[in-house]
Amino acid sequence: MLLLSGLMLFGVTLSAEAAPPAVNPQSGSIGLTGEVPGPAPSTSAVILSPANGSSTSTIPITVSGTCPSGTFVEINKNSVFAGATACDSNDTFSLLVDLFAGSDSLVAQVADPLGQLGPDSAPVSVYYNAPSFNLPGSTTGKQLFLQTDTSVLAGDPNQPIQRTISIVGGVPPFAVSFDWGDGATSLLSQAEDGPVVASHTYTRAGTYDVIVRVTDSLGNSAFMQVVTVVNGPVPALGATNGNGLGSLPGELVTAWPLYLLALVMVFFFWMGEKRGAYKLRRNLMSQAN
Repeated sequence: MLLLSGLMLFGVTLSAEAAPPAVNPQSGSIGLTGEVPGPAPSTSAVILSPANGSSTSTIPITVSGTCPSGTFVEINKNSVFAGATACDSNDTFSLLVDLFAGSDSLVAQVADPLGQLGPDSAPVSVYYNAPSFNLPGSTTGKQLFLQTDTSVLAGDPNQPIQRTISIVGGVPPFAVSFDWGDGATSLLSQAEDGPVVASHTYTRAGTYDVIVRVTDSLGNSAFMQVVTVVNGPVPALGATNGNGLGSLPGELVTAWPLYLLALVMVFFFWMGEKRGAYKLRRNLMSQAN
């Protein structure tokens, strides 16, 4: 019985070590390991919030709606890029978007992981009641906002991924913060407007929303949300690491029921041996008498 328990434990360990890799991508996260050509998205995203004709006096605003599964969603304001995010497992999207002072026409456009574009959404009009942006010594102001040439950036785990954001307008110097989406942040100082280059190293594959905020010397702020895709397989849904509810591929499984069974069997085996030895001593003593 002890040998049988040992063989069972050994078999469970081997099965855990030989677990197949997780299916990629998983819900809520995308890891790319190859490119297979296919048709471009044929369904557009739909902006559900904010409502058409609404107004706001604060930025950023949250733009949300529905989107085709497996796509990225890019928001443009007055035909200028404003932010991007990945369509989630519920076929919805939500992201932070900055606005131009005055009237903004928001349009959502979808793209697949190969960069093939789908149709535009219906436009949504939002009016931004912006504060004054008067520059010292000037009668006209220039609003602070951000630009980038790459809304979705891809890279590999454990390798620096470099991102460039351009500052336009505002009054220098600038404080630039990056929230990389994995719990890490960076804070940079920029003496003049223009490009800001920052890099970050991710340790796990997946899709990360990166939020950039720039504040000028007058306290005006600008925001941008973009996407970083870290290539490679991502853990399967429901897989856990060390919490007793499961295991990740290649990790040993804690088969505590079998270990408990082995201990119980050892205990009864020991008790049986002890009882047998006691009976043997009694028989020997009876024969001696």
